[in-house]
Amino acid sequence: MKVAVNARATDFKIGGQQRAAMEVLKRVPSVNRVTPGKPLGGMKGHLWEQAALPLRTMGQLLWSPSATGPVIKHNQVVTLHDTAFLDLPQFFAPKFVAFYERLLPMLVKRVAKVVTVSQFSRHRIAATLGLDAERITVIENGVSTQFRPYCADDIARTRIALELPERYILLQATADKRKNLTRALLAWDEAQKSLPHEIELVVSGNPDRSHVFGTPEALPETGRTRFIGYVDEAHMGPLMAGAEVFLFPSLYEGFGIPIVEAMSCRTPVLTSAATATKEIAEDAALLVDPYSSEDIARGIVTLASDAALRESLVGRGIGVAAKYSWDTVALKYRRLFAELGATL
Repeated sequence: MKVAVNARATDFKIGGQQRAAMEVLKRVPSVNRVTPGKPLGGMKGHLWEQAALPLRTMGQLLWSPSATGPVIKHNQVVTLHDTAFLDLPQFFAPKFVAFYERLLPMLVKRVAKVVTVSQFSRHRIAATLGLDAERITVIENGVSTQFRPYCADDIARTRIALELPERYILLQATADKRKNLTRALLAWDEAQKSLPHEIELVVSGNPDRSHVFGTPEALPETGRTRFIGYVDEAHMGPLMAGAEVFLFPSLYEGFGIPIVEAMSCRTPVLTSAATATKEIAEDAALLVDPYSSEDIARGIVTLASDAALRESLVGRGIGVAAKYSWDTVALKYRRLFAELGATL
């Protein structure tokens, strides 16, 4: 029996779930990658999954790597990164929440195996979807090869291409309100008063996807702040490596890939003492209360001002990031597929 992959989500701009699927697919090239033929989002994409995908994968083990899949197909592995749509429904478009509330409880109970990416997500899936935790396998994420230390010339080329300041703190945020952009900006507005004037805040991330996350929130105006939008893969590594500090004060994560990407780039990390971020960061990041802009601000000032602390966190972060390899992730998926009777 061969393995087919529901690759619909890989047609879109790269986020955490798309990156995970694409990294595994690079290492398991013998699978049958199934897509609609053109990018299909929203209900058109879901209709394709429920109607066309089961017919195109008959007699094959299907891997659905991005939370959704055909309810009718039992011989299927579904990767569900988190249950944020259930835990924080106010951060998503109402139609999106309503659809997932109907789909996911049926899907996870019918498929052969559910995979998730952290112990935090494993517990939340079991609690919110009524699934026995023994049926949930944890296969963590990895760090892509472009996230590594870079020489000064590579960082300078990215700085010129993206029109970055010489010194900057990097914040990664999107239209997803879980990323806590408003509080992070309020924190920066306060923190910058205690930092050298030449340090600026650079905000990267895709601002689209209102069909998933609802109407974008109004953002506070702050000085010394540059929004650079979606960043091409070629510049992601040098952008991260050139930052003096990486901010990821997210309200909710199933894993938090950017945390270990920053650590792999030797960039000190500030992240949340909440959900999976604390689990993944261990003792290698400065943890703050993501619901307190004052605490985030204090953390920014502390980390940006204390070279010894930054050096200590970078040293510990190297060891944490080394635990997360896409080669290991792909091997775990291979073994899981084999346990379910597939050949690769």
